[in-house]
Amino acid sequence: MEYDTIIGLEIHVQTKTNSKMFCTCPTGYFQKEPNSHVCPVCMGLPGALPVPNKRAIELCMLMGLATDCTIANEIYFDRKHYFYPDLPKGYQISQYKNPICSDGSVTLPNGFEVKIERIHQEEDVAKSTHHTSTSESDYSLIDYNKSGVPLIEIVTKPCIRTAKDAKDFATQIRQIARYLNISDADMEKGQMRCEPNISIQEKGRWEEKDGKILPIGDYELNPKVEVKNIGSITAVEKAIEFEVERLTKELGEGRKPIQQTRGWNANKNITEFQRSKETADDYRYMPEPDIPVIEVSNDDIERIKSELVELPHEKITRYMNDWGISQYAAEVISASRKDASYFEKLQTLLFEKLEAKIAAQEAANWLMGTVFALEGDKEIDMNDLSLLIMKFKEGKITKGKAEEMLKDCISNNKDISDELDMFEKSASDNAGNIQDIVKQVLDNNPKAVSDYKGGKEATMGFLVGQVMQATKGASNPNDVKNILIELLK
Repeated sequence: MEYDTIIGLEIHVQTKTNSKMFCTCPTGYFQKEPNSHVCPVCMGLPGALPVPNKRAIELCMLMGLATDCTIANEIYFDRKHYFYPDLPKGYQISQYKNPICSDGSVTLPNGFEVKIERIHQEEDVAKSTHHTSTSESDYSLIDYNKSGVPLIEIVTKPCIRTAKDAKDFATQIRQIARYLNISDADMEKGQMRCEPNISIQEKGRWEEKDGKILPIGDYELNPKVEVKNIGSITAVEKAIEFEVERLTKELGEGRKPIQQTRGWNANKNITEFQRSKETADDYRYMPEPDIPVIEVSNDDIERIKSELVELPHEKITRYMNDWGISQYAAEVISASRKDASYFEKLQTLLFEKLEAKIAAQEAANWLMGTVFALEGDKEIDMNDLSLLIMKFKEGKITKGKAEEMLKDCISNNKDISDELDMFEKSASDNAGNIQDIVKQVLDNNPKAVSDYKGGKEATMGFLVGQVMQATKGASNPNDVKNILIELLK
């Protein structure tokens, strides 16, 4: 039996605001004293009334605009009921039938378009920790600092067919959130969570219509499984692959899967049963009576739209089309807004003396091969780097020597210009006795000379290296090679 994999993703992103979604408590809860960022509102005490966070709603709309969603002109909030210790009110303020953003899409690097059903605003829940004691019964503790932190939920249609595409979509959502300063989207800190919904269906027995998976004829759809507790984007791919294999095996052995929620165990690289999966009816959604309808004008939407910047997929296209950068290099450079900005400014500096495409390619090569390797706590000054690159392009310094000089200057707080002046003076001094140095190298390496004369031309690289070592890199390797060839004749 052959099966199709059907995946929908739910991605939660904590938005970057100073205060919580419905109260004035600060959001910077990470590594803070438990239950120190709380008030009657986020603790769900009787009589406490919610007041919506305007900036959180704007950031939700910004994510929607960045993913080509339609933005609602009226915002409604709803109560989503379930009873669990991490939800102090007994319900979560969320959105149900009328999300702020709907019908969007994101195009992946391979050209596949992931359709977004909705992006809605809600509040986060508290953090539960479970403990085992040798002397007492097992127990749980709850920290309400996270309760009420603004959260946006991005829900795709069940249109994703591979674990790799699911991972790539999550990666792009994280990039967009960081580029637009919507969120730091650090999964290790709980600022972003990915929950795939997975099912497998017999080929030719189902169809997708209006964002829903429907059976064809008398076929009975297999239920979906939701996977939670995924701590990294890489684990999203692994969890989906595991579930597809598990579901396929169950059906192959004649067992009917059940609709359920499972957790990802990163230590074992497996999913584990948590509970039977709820449906929307189980949550008993109802309109939130304490928050009136919020009107959003077209002027409001245009104002928020002005915060958009060129996004990673747009940069990748421009870098490849305008500057001839490889897709791999374009993807690496654009992954971070900071790196992309550094690259573009470096290209601009080099463009003053080099052709645009050559300037871009040099900037890309040095950024990926040198800056990424050397940069630590101190950022490499791009004016210094552009100066070194131009000396390299002019043949006045080797790339290895340039990287060595750059590292030395960073480590010891030296001035690149001064070091280059000293290097060029040393090179000038060496130029007068380079013939003698080359002769000395040939005298010291008779076997290499014999090998070269015997037809082993690769030996030339060794001899050039010996001369460069003798001059401490302060010689032009092309000039050295020419002198060697002349003397070897």
